Amino acid sequence: MTKKQDFTYVVLAIAVVLVLALVIKPAATGELPGLWGPGGPEPAVTPAWTPTVPPATTVPTPTPVPTWDGKPRDIGFVDPATYQISTEENHVNMTVLSAGTAPGTTRWVTYATIDGQWSGTTGIVRVPFPMWRLDYSDITTTNDEIPFFNCQIMDAEDPNRFVRIVTLNFRDFLAMKDRPELRKDQWVSTFYEGYHDYYFVINTRRIGSYHLKIQVPEGYVN
Repeated sequence: MTKKQDFTYVVLAIAVVLVLALVIKPAATGELPGLWGPGGPEPAVTPAWTPTVPPATTVPTPTPVPTWDGKPRDIGFVDPATYQISTEENHVNMTVLSAGTAPGTTRWVTYATIDGQWSGTTGIVRVPFPMWRLDYSDITTTNDEIPFFNCQIMDAEDPNRFVRIVTLNFRDFLAMKDRPELRKDQWVSTFYEGYHDYYFVINTRRIGSYHLKIQVPEGYVN
């Protein structure tokens, strides 16, 4: 009986040693055997969501604005429908505005011109200066009794904005008929705004020709 108990104790001791060696020690050191057995390959783990990195945004290179070469530009005419303008003449609320003169300015140079005879709407012109003026002194008539000239300066970025309206009727032409020098001095309109886009809506009656000049101070060009 004693020998049988001794054998049982030996078997239990061996079992305890095996448990300590195969289970307890690996668990304590974080080296539990994998499901594939000792030395087997580890199972691959696929993440449920993989973050994506947005592509880098390319900043466009700004297009340089060409500099003015000092020669007057010719502003052509376009279809009035380009600016959603009615082709019917409308002279409501048109007033004659007094011409202004820029203080300290001794000489103006012509930046762009508008030449014609009939009513029309011009293309867009950009004035790249902080101040400019419209010289409308060079206008001829075919009838001294009922001539009419009207020029609406429009903001190209806001078609509802009338920047200014210039109107000449038969009284204006009659008063300046034999006074060309006074025309050059008074039939101008100065604008103290710039770096902007404009177009011109022109209405005429009994006008032989008109030569409008967009002018800037000579100092801006130099």
